[in-house]
Amino acid sequence: MARIVVVGSGIGGMASAALFARAGYRVTVLEANEDYIGGHGRCLRVGNMRFSMGPQYVWEFGDGETGGRFLEYLGIHDVCPFLPMEEDGFERLFVGDRKKGGNWYFIDFSVPMGLARFGESLKRMFPEEAEAIDFLFNDMIAVYDVYKAFFRKNAVNESRLLNTTRFLLTGKISSAMKVRLGRTIYMSVKELFDRHGISPVARRILYGHGGIFAESESDMSAVAYIVGTGNYHAGARYPQKGFHHFFSSLAGVIEEAGGSVHRGKRVIRLETGGGRVSRAVCTDGSSYTCDFLFSDLSPRLTYALIDDSEESFDYAPSHAVGACCIVIAGGLASVREMRGKNYWWQDGVEIEYRAPDVTRPPRMLFINSPTANGFGGEPETADDSLAVFFPGNYSQELAVHRQGPDAFFSFKTQLAKQIIDILDRNVFPGISGRIAFSEIVSAVDTEAQILAERAGAYGRRLSVDEILKGGIREKRRPENLHNVSAAANSPGVAAGIYTAKLLFADLTKKNF
Repeated sequence: MARIVVVGSGIGGMASAALFARAGYRVTVLEANEDYIGGHGRCLRVGNMRFSMGPQYVWEFGDGETGGRFLEYLGIHDVCPFLPMEEDGFERLFVGDRKKGGNWYFIDFSVPMGLARFGESLKRMFPEEAEAIDFLFNDMIAVYDVYKAFFRKNAVNESRLLNTTRFLLTGKISSAMKVRLGRTIYMSVKELFDRHGISPVARRILYGHGGIFAESESDMSAVAYIVGTGNYHAGARYPQKGFHHFFSSLAGVIEEAGGSVHRGKRVIRLETGGGRVSRAVCTDGSSYTCDFLFSDLSPRLTYALIDDSEESFDYAPSHAVGACCIVIAGGLASVREMRGKNYWWQDGVEIEYRAPDVTRPPRMLFINSPTANGFGGEPETADDSLAVFFPGNYSQELAVHRQGPDAFFSFKTQLAKQIIDILDRNVFPGISGRIAFSEIVSAVDTEAQILAERAGAYGRRLSVDEILKGGIREKRRPENLHNVSAAANSPGVAAGIYTAKLLFADLTKKNF
């Protein structure tokens, strides 16, 4: 049977490896990190706590959906259960900052599951904007429904969220719908809100979960926002046993089929000949012969291994997202209330992702509790944990890092304190006096741990310009090299599985 080498253990790499191993191929996964697999989905262990550094939830994992069928096909559906998030409030948004002195406003808003229900809740809070909100949600639901009906079989084949030309030329939808989507394709989220007359405060809630895109709303593609938000509201779930268990189960499938998953194997060269990749060579001198090479590294990083200076790419890596891992001694009741929920805090103005000043307090936080969801700590622990994410700035953090260990440690310590102060004021009163441990995982740390290009959180940016570029063109691609990364395809766990599914069907003519 053919030999497959997979470079990188992110979701695209691991999903592909598990499918092909299950089908009888000889699969070898080479992961540079000595301690973790999972790429952005890696789980850091600190003491008796685990923290997922990337995904906190998934979509498309219900019965009959892509993720659910994937688990069934691999035979791990029962050992990797994914639970639905709370329907009546799976997100809780905190908008504003309760600072002492001066004027401030504060909103505490729970988001129900489902786009239509979300719209109704917004209208109850902003009755004077009911007509504008209806207008917006009617358009969002229409665009999302058409996307799901048409692009399910077309979009990912084109390696991005959209293939605008084919969509606009298709005769399967009305001319009015073509015009509606045709306008939206070229809009940012800000322009979408402007067009529908949404007030500044209401749009803070509408883009309250904007951290999942790592984009400012002035740049974020409106269609990508609609599709991502629609998927989220169609059925967000989280792994009952944690993402560490999910990735370990994928590794188990590979190994049980006779394959292998190697940590601490950084690939430094891909040898080629006759238009094909023949072997992957690692820093320790080991090498792995292959009939197919799947790369979970970005296209630029992949072609750097071939030393093909003639292949160039014009895509922009996505922005970085940092994290603060927090352990709360003895636990906190308000943290345990987070089961099946995500919390988001923002200070009340547009979130800046292009170049945030990370030496100042963050203006947006995404908060999740592994222990509240039942998988973050050992059964006997009484402590609670929080994984808190914030906009990162790779260039600025790298500059601080180059000043030396003391400067970098001081930067991280100050940033952790700022985050805890924000949480204490706005989300979890009293948390400051209960902190047992806190640690910042910076963009520089992320780049070192998983080799992400500029520590980008989603491969490519989800901006209007980047979406409209379409798929990445590889003019000189070796015929047996296949890129399964988010940068070359689409971001997210479900998208990574779908990328693997398409590759599996293409090479084996099998499906699941």
